[in-house]
Amino acid sequence: MSEKLNFDEMRYVIHRVMKHGYESIQEAKDDPCEFNEGRKLAYYEVLDTIYNQLDIYEQDPKDFGYPDDWEKPFFAK
Repeated sequence: MSEKLNFDEMRYVIHRVMKHGYESIQEAKDDPCEFNEGRKLAYYEVLDTIYNQLDIYEQDPKDFGYPDDWEKPFFAK
């Protein structure tokens, strides 16, 4: 099967990753062990990579569900 993702499907995938990423932030706050901090960082790295690829392909990240300050919660204390 070589079917490609359409825009809405890709937006949904990004939404799911972002949802889990923001959940990892709360989990790291609730239990700041190395595993949870690492998981939070991993989600940030994945979302940052997708964000940068959208930019490279001249796609507006907002069209895919990225808010302007999407990365800020990952670094808030």
